[in-house]
Amino acid sequence: MVAGVSEDQNLRRASDGGVLCWVALRIADFWDWIDNRDIDKHVVSVFIMYGTYYITNWAMGYAEKGDRPGLEVAAIIAAVFGPYMALQAAAIAWYFRARTE
Repeated sequence: MVAGVSEDQNLRRASDGGVLCWVALRIADFWDWIDNRDIDKHVVSVFIMYGTYYITNWAMGYAEKGDRPGLEVAAIIAAVFGPYMALQAAAIAWYFRARTE
């Protein structure tokens, strides 16, 4: 770093200027604000929890109104829940790993 020059000025190039660079800098600042507060991790976890509620609600309605035999209904529900539960497990692991780092 050059004496008497701030770090922000040190990172800028002579060609950095204009509206697009200003917008990009503001977006980067906003993302840093989000990332420093772990807002992205909270939003993903809330989205996954809402999906769990939605799929569970669908499954209960499907099981209640289904014309199929019970084993077939259970297989269909398991086929829907299986991949989503894998997604949920990965998201929860990512969430807790991010909170401990």
